[in-house]
Amino acid sequence: MAHIVLDTCAGRDGGREALEAAAIASLQLDHQITVVGDESEITAALQKIAHDAERLRVAHARDRCDVDLDPREILARSPRNSVAVGLEIVARDPSAVLVSANQPGLIVFAAQQTLGRLAQVQRAALAAVYPTLRPHGPASDPFALLLDVGATVQCDAGDLVDFAAMGAAYAAKISRIDRPRVALLSNGTGVAGAPSRVREAHRRLLGGPPGFEYVGCLRADHVTTGDADVIVTDGFTGDVLLRTLEGVAATGENLIRRAAEKLQWRLGVQMLEGGIQTIREFTDWENYGGAPLLGVDRAVIVAQANSGRRAFLNAIRLGAKIDRLQVIGAVGEGVAALRDHLRAKPTDEEAAP
Repeated sequence: MAHIVLDTCAGRDGGREALEAAAIASLQLDHQITVVGDESEITAALQKIAHDAERLRVAHARDRCDVDLDPREILARSPRNSVAVGLEIVARDPSAVLVSANQPGLIVFAAQQTLGRLAQVQRAALAAVYPTLRPHGPASDPFALLLDVGATVQCDAGDLVDFAAMGAAYAAKISRIDRPRVALLSNGTGVAGAPSRVREAHRRLLGGPPGFEYVGCLRADHVTTGDADVIVTDGFTGDVLLRTLEGVAATGENLIRRAAEKLQWRLGVQMLEGGIQTIREFTDWENYGGAPLLGVDRAVIVAQANSGRRAFLNAIRLGAKIDRLQVIGAVGEGVAALRDHLRAKPTDEEAAP
C-alpha cells in the first residue's frame, strides 16, 4: 500500500484544492495519505471537508517559501517548508511518494539533496507525457514520454544515455511495453549536424542496448507521430518543446472558440465537437497529474503550479501505480544493465580488424 505525501502549500486556490483532493482520495483509495502544510490551517479546513480521518494524517510545515528565490536560498531562509518536510517523510518510508506543485527547481534540488540518486545515476530527469498519432504498447497508450523537461538543463552524452535507460524502464512498467522504442531529439535524422553530446550518445546507444530498442535521432516536427515511445533530450530543450506543444494545443482551442462565434462556421464546429472534445482530453495536462522525477531513490511527482483537484487526484493515482509496479527499482536496474552492456561492448579501436 503506497503512502502518498501531498504538499498542500501550492496549487490552485493556495493549495486548498490539493487538500480537497487528499480528502477525496482518503475516501476512495486504499492508501495512507499525509498532507503537509500549516497544521492549524489544515485542521480547520478539514472540519468542513468530508474525509477518512484514519487514512489522512497531517504533517506540520512551519515555513512559507518564496518561490521566486533560488532553491538554495529558499532552503536557507525556510528550512521547514512543505517540500523539505514532505521529502523528509518520504526519505524515511520506502513506500512513500511525494506529490507537489511547488517550484519545480526547489523540488528537484531538495529531492536530490534529501533522497539521493539511484546507484550509478549521475543526474535526475523530469519525464512528461504528450499525445501522439500512433498508440504505444499492448494497451494502445496514446502517450509517449519526453525527458528531460527541466531537471537537468545542461547534459553530456552520459546523461542522455542514462535518460534513455530511465525512460525505457519507466515506459516498460507504466505502459507495459516489452521493448520501448527510444529516440534522441536532434535537428535531423542523421547526426552529422547534431551537437557533440548527441553524436556521442547516439554512438553509445547503437548496437542493441538491453531492455529497449534504440531507433536513432528524431526531429522536433516528428515527436507527435508516435515513432518513438521515449524521446530523450536535455532539460532546457525538453522544457521548451513541452511548452511549445502545450501552446499549440491552447492556440487550437482558441481558434475553435473563435470559429464557433462566426455564424457560417458554427455548424461545422458543432459537427466536429466529438473529435474536438477528444483532442481536449488528450492535451489536458490535468488528466496526467504531473511529471515523475526519475533518478532519485524514491518516487517524486512534480505537478503544475495551477493544478486543481483533478490533477492532484491523478497525481496521487500515478504515485500509487509507480509504487505498486516498483518503477523506481526498475529504473535503477535499467541504468545498471545499460552501463554493464556499454562496459562489455568493445570500443571502435578494439572492434577494428
